[in-house]
Amino acid sequence: MPLARAPEARWICRRMSLAAVWPGKRMEFLVDARDKDLAHALEHGRFGLGFVDANLKVSRRCGVLSEWLPIEGEAVCSSPFLMHMEEALQALQDQKEGEILLPSMRLPALGTRRVTISIAWNAQSQCFVVVTTPDHGADQIDRLLASERREKQLLEQQAEAAAARLRVADTLYRDLVESSGDLVLRFRTNGRIVFANRFASRFLGVPQDALLERQIDALFPSMGEDSPWRLDAYATQPASFEMAARDAQGALVWFWWDVRFSGPRGAGEFQAVGRDVTDARRLRAEQDKAREEARAAALASQRLRIAHDLHDTLVRSIVTLIVEMGLVARTTADEAAGKALTSLQAQARAGLVEARDAITHLRSQRREDDDPAHILQAFGERMRKTRALDLNVRAALDFEALPAEIGDCFRRILREALRNIELHANARRVDVELRREDSFVLLDIRDDGVGFDPAQPKTDHFGLLGIKERAISIGATLEISSAPGEGAHLSLRAPIEPV
Repeated sequence: MPLARAPEARWICRRMSLAAVWPGKRMEFLVDARDKDLAHALEHGRFGLGFVDANLKVSRRCGVLSEWLPIEGEAVCSSPFLMHMEEALQALQDQKEGEILLPSMRLPALGTRRVTISIAWNAQSQCFVVVTTPDHGADQIDRLLASERREKQLLEQQAEAAAARLRVADTLYRDLVESSGDLVLRFRTNGRIVFANRFASRFLGVPQDALLERQIDALFPSMGEDSPWRLDAYATQPASFEMAARDAQGALVWFWWDVRFSGPRGAGEFQAVGRDVTDARRLRAEQDKAREEARAAALASQRLRIAHDLHDTLVRSIVTLIVEMGLVARTTADEAAGKALTSLQAQARAGLVEARDAITHLRSQRREDDDPAHILQAFGERMRKTRALDLNVRAALDFEALPAEIGDCFRRILREALRNIELHANARRVDVELRREDSFVLLDIRDDGVGFDPAQPKTDHFGLLGIKERAISIGATLEISSAPGEGAHLSLRAPIEPV
């Protein structure tokens, strides 16, 4: 029987108000079956009843749930739950209707159990009826709250464990990055540095903390017209490129960069790893040079063999034919045949001259790859693979008309000078001029690269030394001027027979 509901509570109040009329009577006067059920419910704590007279004195307590009320004859407001409620009870008495509801009260005598206390004025009996019922909903709420607290505690523990794992992973990452021999940077989408490892600090000569919030394109500016730090493009897919930079001592270093984006678009970070490939580029250039020289040597050897074969076969056969035709022409009595043989002999001599010219051309080792136009074209194509380059060429010189020694020297010096620009200058503009002035041929090369100090040549680089030795070998005048940050200028002037 759900006695805690309001209709039942009002019924109980009406039935029990009779007890307040005869305070000396006991509960036994409730004789019907339903009254026996109520007595059983009171005894077993299903609900509790209390009666308070108009003077706010307790007249009766029924059931264990009403033991929180003061004893009979005491003021009801002496209870801690009703303290200072005299005015509220008096107002309830004056209104003659309504009730005072105290939900979810915890009674110390009942341990953790919660009850709901309802106080109503019965005008007929001129008394207050106090009904106390268990608050099962509050217990359920407490259980739910306890469950939520346990769940929250578990989530907090899991979050702490995840944070601990993240801290460990971050520590391992930083240890790996800090001990790396590569340059590692992390920066936001606006290009500002948020992390730089020790290698970056040493390379730039700037403390790690001082690198924070610096712009990536200011620390590693582009040497060409187009900046490689195209962050919008790198946000969708990883990118890699080669780029030159200067270290704290001013030395030029080539880096191969790998740039990747992590995090939501517009709010993540870029990570750029730069690997020093200066030695690799130099080795690659030296390997290319060695392959070119090996190819040239193989081709020269082949041409020399062909020249020997032509000389030993074709030329000797033509010479033999010329001699034999001359003998026949002198001994024949047929005048027409003699004239014909003489004409054939002249044609054979012309063929012999052409064969010897061909052999001479083969032995001169001239190749299409040695053509200055081809050398300049190959240089421009290689440079465009790494950065933008403005190559300006003015060539008014016929190399085929030059003496073989001077032409070969000019080709080799041109090739070596361009190779030095490719490897070390990091130039954006290169000007090349080839011309002839009366009894001199001139080669002039300028670049706007990083420059160098000619008074302090590097002991492990022999490019400039080779250029000087070649210039001396043909009696040419060589001038090289440069300074750090101001580019370089090479001027070669070789004497030649006047036209």
